[in-house]
Amino acid sequence: MDDPCRGSSGGLSGGFEELLEEFTGYLHGECSLALTTVENHLNQVRPFLVWCAAHRHTNLAGLTIREVNRFVAWRAGSCSAGSVTVAATALRALLRWMFLDGRLGQRLAGGIGPVRYLARAGVPQALSVAELASMLALDMSARDRALVLLLARLGLRSREAAGLLLEDVDWRAGTVRVTGKGDDHQLMPLPAEVGEALAVCLRDHCREGSAYRQVFLAVIAPHQPLDRHGVSSVVTRLARRAGVKERVGAHRLRHGVATAVLAGGGTLTEATQLLRHRSSDASAIYAKVDDNALTQIVRPWPATTVQAL
Repeated sequence: MDDPCRGSSGGLSGGFEELLEEFTGYLHGECSLALTTVENHLNQVRPFLVWCAAHRHTNLAGLTIREVNRFVAWRAGSCSAGSVTVAATALRALLRWMFLDGRLGQRLAGGIGPVRYLARAGVPQALSVAELASMLALDMSARDRALVLLLARLGLRSREAAGLLLEDVDWRAGTVRVTGKGDDHQLMPLPAEVGEALAVCLRDHCREGSAYRQVFLAVIAPHQPLDRHGVSSVVTRLARRAGVKERVGAHRLRHGVATAVLAGGGTLTEATQLLRHRSSDASAIYAKVDDNALTQIVRPWPATTVQAL
């Protein structure tokens, strides 16, 4: 069976595909969820349906909470607590919809227990300066170099880089408009190094006759826009060529931006602004990698006095 933490590439039966399509319509129409959230839900629900097909028949009318929790426990055996938490949220949404739609005779969503997860329990995994330098020293296409520099210098998310449009770059002002979470638009300064790489990319990359406005297109015809998975796969491939042992995705470069700010004497507030987090709480995890940053959030030990008897 496929890796439970990375979803499944296997096909589903016609009945399950139909269920997945109708569930997608529910998430879009009834729940009005953002496209990113819908995609995340589907990425978690599909492995569950593949698991069901491997362990029982394709009719889910008799599904029990025991079977659902068996799947959650199976995922927990090899996935992080964060991944299991996301999976549990998606499964609750699926089971809630199936009950409302009459596909289940009982409410099962409430039977999925909470997953213990501390969002800032770990330490962010950022590329070292040497590892990033080894990636940039590679012989690569103009598109790949512009993409890596954009991620490594501005800390864009993979989806933000994939959605970057030609009109988002203001060459005269030296700024780039980034569309973040919740369709939030923010202007960021465009460093000369990144701007030059983008200019070379747009000049050298095959765009003749293309109607697409996205900056980053696939190198293979018909040169469609890269999605967030394509962006991350470029980083993974280059990191592997550079000899980085661990698997590297686009988010590792984003982590590197934050840790570089702190290592250079910047503050958590500055890291928050650069990463475009709405709250400094989302950036607090980066304090763990820098002793100076930790001193900004540590609380003084309460003074005590001991009186002699």
